[in-house]
Amino acid sequence: MSIKFFDAYRTRRAKATGLVKDSEHAGLLISDLKNVRYLTGFSGSNGLLVIREDGQHLLLTDGRYDTQVRIETGEPEDVRIEIGRKLFDRAAEFAKEAGESFAVEPSLDYGQAQALGNPPVLGSVVEGLRLVKDELEVAALAEAGELADSVWRSFIEDGGIREGITEIQAAAELEFQLRTAGADGLSFDTILASGVNAAKPHAGVSREKIVPGLVTVDFGVYLDGYASDQTRTVCVGEPDELARELYDVVYRSQKAGEAILAPGVELRNVDAACRDVIAEAGYGEFFVHSTGHGVGLDVHEAPRAAAGVNPEEKLVEGMTVTVEPGIYIPGKTGLRIENTYVITADGAKSFNASPTELIVV
Repeated sequence: MSIKFFDAYRTRRAKATGLVKDSEHAGLLISDLKNVRYLTGFSGSNGLLVIREDGQHLLLTDGRYDTQVRIETGEPEDVRIEIGRKLFDRAAEFAKEAGESFAVEPSLDYGQAQALGNPPVLGSVVEGLRLVKDELEVAALAEAGELADSVWRSFIEDGGIREGITEIQAAAELEFQLRTAGADGLSFDTILASGVNAAKPHAGVSREKIVPGLVTVDFGVYLDGYASDQTRTVCVGEPDELARELYDVVYRSQKAGEAILAPGVELRNVDAACRDVIAEAGYGEFFVHSTGHGVGLDVHEAPRAAAGVNPEEKLVEGMTVTVEPGIYIPGKTGLRIENTYVITADGAKSFNASPTELIVV
């Protein structure tokens, strides 16, 4: 782990400490493992972090991670590392050393919160910081996106999707290639849907064979903790009139959403830009989900690009957002096109460089 990553974690902890101070709580018990990783670099499956307003912090884990936690965090001066078993008891004790008023995250298990005496909940401290990605995060997201996208290109060129094999076979080959290329894991269960299955936005994969027509593939990876997310739709054999029309509408919708991405744009307007194109084409009732979400340490995180989002919620430089409109006609077919973007000073940049025009395989 390079010094620049340790410096980034220290900067993030300082910001979080300031927010805890502003909240007038003595400390914050952080139980969300993605938030623990964001502030320390520790990626183990069991850990608690206490951020105190006095700048003294505690990272707790068990003996399985004794070596890992020290390597990943660099053992910073402002974070005491302790190995033990009763992590919550020790976390509460440490938090109370700075004052009785310590808070917990909203994600804390209800039963555990009761065991701690139902401390107050302090939300959106770390999530608020994670909303805007720093330079190292953008680089990590770009690398994850590039890995997945390059595998997709070769997968399609090599005939990974073809008539007669099952959806499971095609998805398994794609996933194998993603892992072989260096992905730490999948950021979600791959969706690869052919024929009428493509009319289900989250169809997953089935044992059914791929048939001529549209095939929607939604996939992503984790690389060094950061996620990628993209969707491509191809056509097996020459598209019929309906398939070609639907693809054209979704393609134009996706481009319309992409075109307005910039600092200051209301998130609900990103959704509207995509939805208006589909509605004008007569397929509004078949666009059944919101347009986008953030991507970072979680593959689905804030912000949301949806119709019901508060108009005060706007894009800012450093945010990430997907643009993924789709049309799904039950019993017939469906498709989706998705890219993930980072908002730049004057627009947006995609992490997924492969073409979104219709590919016939």
